[in-house]
Amino acid sequence: MTNPKLSSLLAIVSFVALSLVSCDNLSCPLENTVESVYGFYATSRTANGTFEPGAAISIGDTLTIYAANRDTILANRLIGKSSVSLPVSYYADVDTLLFVFSDADGRSTSDLVYIHKRNIHHWDAPSCPVHLWHEVTAVASTHNLIDTILISNPHINYDGNENFQIYFYTNLE
Repeated sequence: MTNPKLSSLLAIVSFVALSLVSCDNLSCPLENTVESVYGFYATSRTANGTFEPGAAISIGDTLTIYAANRDTILANRLIGKSSVSLPVSYYADVDTLLFVFSDADGRSTSDLVYIHKRNIHHWDAPSCPVHLWHEVTAVASTHNLIDTILISNPHINYDGNENFQIYFYTNLE
């Protein structure tokens, strides 16, 4: 015959031990913000109009970035920045961003940017919460101040690497 007190004690010790083993903070990274990174570059064109990547630049005019079709400002009044990190929608297949440039005289020009992507569930470990990573499949924009957008890294996760290179017209009349 078994001792009921011993059985209860073993059950409690087993429960506590299994709970401690299943909860592992070391396997869940603390830096786990999923953001896309946009670098800003100057457009360079040959004499026949062929695009050539230019050098990195800093934004001279004030740049505000909105999530289009929403009343949400993602980046407010950027000046002198050569890149920006922006959040990504969780489940939408296309993110639409509105880039609004304002000069010192109060004039503004805007461009729409369309990011087409696949949403991928990602787990770092069974005890960690799920994150959505994204794979960019295409990018497009209007062309008021943006000449070209190149995908430099299609994998949007929390590594902080540049995902997009935005090339701006630099010799506007």
